[in-house]
Amino acid sequence: MSEIVLLSSQPPGWHPAWEENVYDQRRHLNLYPYHAVVGFIFRHFGQVKNRASVRILELGCGAGNNLWFAAREGFSVAGIDGSPTAIEFARNRFASEQLTGDLRVGDFTVLPWHNNTFDIVLDRNALTHNRRGIIAAALREAVRVLIPTGRLLSIVYSNHHSEKQYGRHLGDNSYDNFTGGYFAGLGTTFFASRRDIDNLFDFPLKVVGLSHNREEKIIGADKLVNAFWQVECVKEHGH
Repeated sequence: MSEIVLLSSQPPGWHPAWEENVYDQRRHLNLYPYHAVVGFIFRHFGQVKNRASVRILELGCGAGNNLWFAAREGFSVAGIDGSPTAIEFARNRFASEQLTGDLRVGDFTVLPWHNNTFDIVLDRNALTHNRRGIIAAALREAVRVLIPTGRLLSIVYSNHHSEKQYGRHLGDNSYDNFTGGYFAGLGTTFFASRRDIDNLFDFPLKVVGLSHNREEKIIGADKLVNAFWQVECVKEHGH
C-alpha cells in the first residue's frame, strides 16, 4: 500500500460537532487513562525491558489521557485526532511534564505514518463515532501502520446499546440526529452487531480476544443499557 500524507480541512472520519460541542466547550478533556487500555498495554508489553522500543498509536486520541499514561511509563507514543483543541491540550500537558509524543491533528482514515511503524494501535470508542465505511477505512490504515504481529485494541458500541433509540437509523447500524441521551449533538454513532465485528475485524487481522460488555442501569421507569464490544487483534505475518 502506498504512503499517503495528510490532510483535509475537515477529515471524513471527524464530525465538527466534536470540536464545537465537546472539546471547544472544555468537555471530555480527560486526564486519566481508561482501565481497558492500561490492562491491554501492560498485559502484552509491561515486561519489555526497553519500553521506548514499543511504539503505540492511538486513533482519535482526544486529550491524550491514554497516551499520557503510556509516555509516563516509558513507551513511545503517537496520536491523531480531528480536534485542534484536544491536540493542543494534549501537547501542552505533555510539555508541562517534559513528555515526548507525536500528536497530530488529522484524519485516521489517512494516517501520516509509514507502513509497519507501530507495535500497538489503540481505538477507545473513537472509530465507533462514524459510519461503517469510515470505520473499515480506518481499520485498513491501522493494519498498514502496524508491524507484523502488532496488536490492535478497539472498543466499539454494541447494537444492544439503548441510546440508539434516540437516533435516526441510517441503514448500516449507524445512527445520527440523536434527539436525546448521551449521543445528542455528537454526529454519527455506529452500534455493531456480532456480524459487523466479524466482518470489520477480518484478515489480515486475527481476533484473539473478544468480549461483549453490557451494563444496565434503572432510573425510575427507564432501563438504560450501555453495551460495547472489546476487540483484541493481531496482525498476521506477511501483511
